[in-house]
Amino acid sequence: MHDLRFSRTFTLLQQEGHLARASLLLGMDLLLKSNLDERSIGNFYSAFFQLTIGFERILKLIVIANHMLENNYNSLTDGELRKKYGHNIKTTYLHVLSMRDKWDADSSIPPCSGSVDDNILDFLEKFANKARYYNLSELNNITADRGPLGDWYSICKKVAYTEIGLVKLNKDSERVMHQMDQAGLVGYSARFDFDGHPMTLFDDYWRMHLIRKVAPHLVWKLVQFITPLYEIFRYIAYEAMCYENSKKLKLPVIPHLYEFFVFSLSTKRDALRRKTWARIFLD
Repeated sequence: MHDLRFSRTFTLLQQEGHLARASLLLGMDLLLKSNLDERSIGNFYSAFFQLTIGFERILKLIVIANHMLENNYNSLTDGELRKKYGHNIKTTYLHVLSMRDKWDADSSIPPCSGSVDDNILDFLEKFANKARYYNLSELNNITADRGPLGDWYSICKKVAYTEIGLVKLNKDSERVMHQMDQAGLVGYSARFDFDGHPMTLFDDYWRMHLIRKVAPHLVWKLVQFITPLYEIFRYIAYEAMCYENSKKLKLPVIPHLYEFFVFSLSTKRDALRRKTWARIFLD
């Protein structure tokens, strides 16, 4: 429904802001609820779907709004967006980061090659372009690809070592092993690892323990990805206000899109403790 107090472009951009925010927040919540047990393994796929949709849309919002500012409020066509950016989340994210340089003297530094942040961007782009269909495509083309869950678990392990530390992880593994021994849980799991090898019950339980421990840290990293985008939206809002005032436009055209993403200003301490995001920032 179009609000007569605003231009049609304003309403469309605003609705896209709502969609991007909801997708990101729901994806983060689902990631916190995801694990490899039968009840919650499906949450991984739902989380990846929501996150890739959210990131793609927030990035394209910036691309469109910036193009409008630089071209007398003429927007890119849907075809131009698809052809130039498509589902290429990492490429678009790095391009958007470079836009910040024209407003801020402090240049944005892209993630280092091979870093956890770089791995996450690679993962999101791969999932958006191909891995979202992994289960079905593998039916007729069995490969050695570990799939999105295997790729994500590799990221989880890397984050565990960098954010939690080997000393704490060793203590956790000893405690888990003791608890399993007390409960008489010994032997082999019915599941295989992501490389197709048999696992002990401890291996299986440890994977789920590690995923649960690192989930808040991964959500925090996603929040950090969004923070510079929030800043870019603030610059765009100011530029848009100046332009619209200079042209004496009767109806606002570009909304203050940064208002949708205030959750990206969360501190690390709060982010790591937060159990839900959508309930707080969508209500």
